[in-house]
Amino acid sequence: MRYWEIRGISLQNIISKRIFKLALLGMIFIALLTLTVPGAVAQQAVMDPNTFYFATIQEPTTLDPAVVYDGSDRITRLTYESLLNYRGNTFEVEANLAESWEFSPDFKVYTFHLKEGVTFHDGTPFNAEAVKFSLTRMLRIGKGMAWAFKMVLGKWNETKIDILDTYTIRMTLKYPYPAFLTMMASRYAGPIISPSVMQHEVEGDLAQKWAYENTIGTGPYMLEKWTRKVEIVLVKNPNYWKGWEGKHVERVVMKIVPEASTQRLMLEQGEIDSATHITIDDLDALKSNPNIKVVETKGLSTFNFFVLMNTRKGLLQDIRLRQALSYAFDYEGTVNVVFKGLATQAIGPMPQSMPFHNKGVFVYDRDVDKAKELLADAGYPNGGFTLSIAYFAGQDWAMRILGVLTSNLGELGIKLEPVPLTWSAMMDKLVNQETAPDLNIADWWPDYPDADSFITGMCEYYFWGGRTDKDYLYFNSTLQDLLYAASSEVDTAKRQQMYYQAQDMLVQDAPGIWVLDLSLPVALRKEVQGYVYNAMYEMTYTVYNMWKQAPVTTATTATTTITPTAPVPAEQPALPMEYIAGIVLAIVIVVVAVAVYRKRRSKA
Repeated sequence: MRYWEIRGISLQNIISKRIFKLALLGMIFIALLTLTVPGAVAQQAVMDPNTFYFATIQEPTTLDPAVVYDGSDRITRLTYESLLNYRGNTFEVEANLAESWEFSPDFKVYTFHLKEGVTFHDGTPFNAEAVKFSLTRMLRIGKGMAWAFKMVLGKWNETKIDILDTYTIRMTLKYPYPAFLTMMASRYAGPIISPSVMQHEVEGDLAQKWAYENTIGTGPYMLEKWTRKVEIVLVKNPNYWKGWEGKHVERVVMKIVPEASTQRLMLEQGEIDSATHITIDDLDALKSNPNIKVVETKGLSTFNFFVLMNTRKGLLQDIRLRQALSYAFDYEGTVNVVFKGLATQAIGPMPQSMPFHNKGVFVYDRDVDKAKELLADAGYPNGGFTLSIAYFAGQDWAMRILGVLTSNLGELGIKLEPVPLTWSAMMDKLVNQETAPDLNIADWWPDYPDADSFITGMCEYYFWGGRTDKDYLYFNSTLQDLLYAASSEVDTAKRQQMYYQAQDMLVQDAPGIWVLDLSLPVALRKEVQGYVYNAMYEMTYTVYNMWKQAPVTTATTATTTITPTAPVPAEQPALPMEYIAGIVLAIVIVVVAVAVYRKRRSKA
């Protein structure tokens, strides 16, 4: 006999159905929260040696290799391939889909001999026809890095791309271009898409709509699913031409995690193997975590930061004021303190790792007395003026530079008026003198490792390209002529001297404060092996060459326990606040239900 029957009390008198449902709801709520808290998936990366998990801040804008010109290549680099790659951590080109190549002495004619027996993900054969189709499609679409190919090959219907046989293709350029091979190896320049993609063309879009969310390359991984704003999952291509012998991972999961602090937490807990956007402060802290290895990149990076100065409007038309600002900036403190040693002072307008970098170029150092002397000479002995400064809103690196410059110029009586903008809004203002600020915090890294891509590209993008003369931010016709001549110079020694001269001219004209070369380390779980940093593949992973060691375990009587990861930093809660609040609410529901039950029972 049941307890309540012995007492002579009916079940309905003890607890109503409503209260029962309320208590049940509370208990279910707690159970669900327990299953969904981060701890439920913590260490999934550690536990899964066959999958490489990494986090990044945003999902791809497209998966079409002809269009990609941003961090979307974190996926396309794994699903598509180019004719050439960069070797290891160097800028030397090596064979990939092209087994060998040769070029004419005048650097105009390039012939590539292609790998035989390669197929695309759908089984379509890779050959010279596929290469011509892919390059022509890129030029026709006219997005991404098509501008570079148009520059040297011409418009899509004017190119001289000749198929010599099934596996040999010849490209004749409009003019000599010694950097063509390094351009072909660029992360954005030449990924080959299957001609069969045209089966998905709609209304003459060259299959862009389909290729936006589907892949059909020759790469080691294929797209399995794309869950918007959550993750992208890739699986191994079973017919990959390099094969799967040796050590590899079979799956790749890219998680979309906008918050850098969350990326760090996931990495520490073992939920991911790496992350692309961990802050400088967090990277510095991760160096002491025994479960994380931090790959140093100092001296290898091509990521350069500077403060542009408007030389065509306002006070900064006076070179003395521009030089004064350059002397006022605290380079050493910025590099060693503000950036915690994860950078080096810029030696001129081009990173030290780049080919043709001029190590003898004049370098500004902080000299407050010299800055004051120049200000006085220009008629502003006590400063007394304000300069507008635009920057990419929310970018940690730009904010750090802004803080230093604000402090340094404040000592000279110069105020800054910050203008935080989105990147597109910032560039819209920069190319029109009616809206252009006095100063602009900016950065640059090359599409391929050549001075033409860095110096000429930087000048055209920020100073004089894509606008009329009246809207130039800075212009020197002698420098422009020198840069254009250097791009096609076939004598390497002469070409080097031309770029040396160009760097000297940029420093002498002082259109920018050349601040630092940023060298952000790469944080990985200690289980990850085979990672090699290459500045041309910044914030991406060559996953096929990587593998993971099985986690170290400690046997117990009944279970196997993973070696614990580092504890969550004290300043961060063990669980997100929304989970804590949810659990508290569920407990309150249960407590209230029990209280009502007891009250009814006492009356009975």
